[in-house]
Amino acid sequence: MTNSHTCHVPPVTHVINESFSGQRLDTFLARLYPELSRSFLAKTVRTGGALINGRPAKPSTELRCGQILTFFPPESPKPELKPDPTILLDIIYEDSDLLALNKPAGLTVHPGAGASGPTLAAAILAARPNLTVVGPQTRPGLVHRLDKNTSGVLVVAKNISAMEFLSSAFAERRVEKRYLAFVTGSPPDRGCINSPIGRHPTLRHKMKEGLPQGKPAVTVFKVLKRFLKTNLALVHLKLLTGRTHQARVHLASIGTPVLADPIYGRPPKNLTHLHPNLAPLLTRQFLHARRLVVPHPEGKRMIFRAPWPDDFLALLSELIKIESEI
Repeated sequence: MTNSHTCHVPPVTHVINESFSGQRLDTFLARLYPELSRSFLAKTVRTGGALINGRPAKPSTELRCGQILTFFPPESPKPELKPDPTILLDIIYEDSDLLALNKPAGLTVHPGAGASGPTLAAAILAARPNLTVVGPQTRPGLVHRLDKNTSGVLVVAKNISAMEFLSSAFAERRVEKRYLAFVTGSPPDRGCINSPIGRHPTLRHKMKEGLPQGKPAVTVFKVLKRFLKTNLALVHLKLLTGRTHQARVHLASIGTPVLADPIYGRPPKNLTHLHPNLAPLLTRQFLHARRLVVPHPEGKRMIFRAPWPDDFLALLSELIKIESEI
């Protein structure tokens, strides 16, 4: 059968596993190609861009375990991602299926609207060129992301089947995400923030909690240490969902935003004036993805930890010093 979809990008083949059985084709593709709109993907399918077992499919086609999906990705309107060998990967773990990295603060994960400069995606492509065929061209092997100025653990799939498996695990909340954050103010000793999060209705670069049309979002937190003289606290977070800016939005919603968060935070009153040694340390939002637990495609449970970043350790040391001053 001749495919009517004209495209210079090579087709991608997926064998549907049990995790995606019963899911609509357009939903499946939207998860694999998050940079493309659902309507654009549906149009691509309707014009012959997807075959199931060699036959043209519809956007609403329900997938079944064992089916072979051949997808002809539309030619990307974005510039081609170029490998960047100048950024070295900080590898926590690697095998034939996945790669666990420690992402530094200040590095964007992948190209996108409003994002420019170096990206982790370009560094991954330089270090592992074979990942060009795993996922969208600008997101090789990436199944989740961290904000530019958030550091910590991030996993990368190294083949199509691993990407489908890990994408499913994140979507079905079979992963465990734990963060560390320095926050301003005095949060309760522990608590659970259960409030939906959605795109801010007027400020499109922000997310907002409490929106009726928002998606469910749950964050469990516990204070590890308080710094009374600076009105700061070190907090442990467990994210039960994975919404954009979730930890930052939820912490701000209870009046204790992440320290130095430029979007949801506020400069702590008189903090750097009273403690000038802190000023050069506050260069990014103090949020770190400390621990990530994911199921492995082979069935084992993998636990990855990213060490404390240098700026976290420097800030902690300075805050302890301030607390001990007489």
